[in-house]
Formats: sequence, structure tokens, C-alpha cells
Amino acid sequence: MKRIIILVLVLLLIVCITTAVSSCGCSKKVPKSLKILAIGNSFSVDAMQYLYQIAESAGVKEIVLGNLYIGGCSLERHLKNAKEGICDYKYYKNTNGEWTTTEYFSIDEGIKDEDWDVITMQQSSGVSGIPESYENTLTELIDFVNKEKTNGNAKLFWHMTWAYQQDSTHASFPKYNSDQIQMYNMIVKTVQENVMVLDEIDGIIPNATSIQNARTSFLGDTLTRDGYHLDKEIGRYIAGLCYFAAITGADVSDIEYVPTDNISEKMRKLATSSVMDAVEKPYEITPSKYKK
Repeated sequence: MKRIIILVLVLLLIVCITTAVSSCGCSKKVPKSLKILAIGNSFSVDAMQYLYQIAESAGVKEIVLGNLYIGGCSLERHLKNAKEGICDYKYYKNTNGEWTTTEYFSIDEGIKDEDWDVITMQQSSGVSGIPESYENTLTELIDFVNKEKTNGNAKLFWHMTWAYQQDSTHASFPKYNSDQIQMYNMIVKTVQENVMVLDEIDGIIPNATSIQNARTSFLGDTLTRDGYHLDKEIGRYIAGLCYFAAITGADVSDIEYVPTDNISEKMRKLATSSVMDAVEKPYEITPSKYKK
């Protein structure tokens, strides 16, 4: 009888530990290898700048990153380039912590360059909250990517990019009545109704929300360098953490890497908290607990 009671207690303890680990998001193991390609623009440059170091700090052993870049590139232009084989891209690649650049790359060359684990897509920021800009363009681009990818198991993720700073002078800001929260809400609604309803999309990188969460902290609305591109330190750091957390499912709270000494321990915790809240609730703002 005593042995049975001990056995039951041991089993209960195992269940409790398993539940605790699962609830804190720590049960997801960090992959040994991670290969990510972005079909993007300058916002993917911002989001991926520190991704290699973040993944390395988390324990990933083999890291390959690619970014097919054209400034301000929309889904419509990506699709046109794909259909016509236009070599308009700068291809940024990172296999050792340093980014290299190859000019005049085509989209299919980028897709076939590696057996990517994840391929991400995004809309041009100015029309990211405008439903009409998606229409059939995204589905056609997805079909092209799935046809060209060399890893049949590669997952497709949507990068939901951020709203502009409230004082932004970007030419597209009036589409959202020059209102940051309106822009954020329109981006979220558009992505929910036009992107995440597609079976081919495996996940979302909710940087619109991670950045908006951080804006409710003591940092305030200071996360861009020009009103729309992210600050090269904390802004890009938050976006990179979100990329990694969303794609891998890993808890980034204990990642020690920071890109500069200007990011204090408090700011690091603010960044990881903003990201983990966004991953948990990608379509709503979670006020930061770091108010001062």
C-alpha cells in the first residue's frame, strides 16, 4: 500500500512539472538547425538584423538566413518579379554572424539557394492594412514559392509588420488618417481576414504587436529612426526576438544576447516581455509592465 501511495505521488509530481513547463512556454525545444528566408523589403532587414545572434544565443548550432530585398517591395511587385524572372533583388545572406550582399538576384534563385526550413512573406508597409492590396496576389505568390522550394516541408510564415510612429511623415500614413492605433488595428484586421485564413500559411510573426506592446512601456513611441524604419538598437532587437520566438515557439525570456551596451537589462526584459506577450496574443495589445 505504501509503495502504491509513493508511486501515485511520484506520478502526480511528474504531471505537475510537465504542466508547469508547458504553461511557461519552455517545453518547445530549440532546433539544432534553422534556415530562414525572407521575401521582403526594408522591414525584413530591420527584423532580421540580429536574428543570427539571437538564434545562436538560444542554442541553435547551424543558422542560415537569407533576405530577398527590394526597398518598399509589395506583394504585387514580388509576384511580377517571380512571374517574369526579374533579377531586381539584393540578396542578403548570413551563415556566420555577418551579412553578405549579392546584387541582381531573382526570387527563384533565393528560394532554391538553400533547403529553407521557413520562408516568410510580408506586404509593403504602406498598404499592409489595406485589404485590396492582397486580393489574389498573395495566393499566387504562395503557389510560386511552394512550387520552387527545394524542401517540401518548408513552412510559410507571415511577417505582420508594425504601424508607423505617431509623428511619421511617411507618404502612406494618411491612408490611416495619420493615426498609429488606427493603422495598427487595420493591419491586424487585414492580416486576420486576408492572410491567416489561408491554409498554406503555417504561422505568424506578430511584430506589429510586439512593437506596439513595447510602445506602452517607458520607452514610449520612440522605436523608429525615421518614423517607420525601426531604431537600429532596441527596435530591431525586439523585432528579431519576435521572429525567433514566433518561428521556433521558444521562450526568449532568458536570451542573454543584446546588440549593444545601450540596451540595459531592464530594456532586455522589456523587449522579451513585449515579444512573448505578442506571441501569446498576436492580434491585441498587451500593456507593458515596464512603465518606468
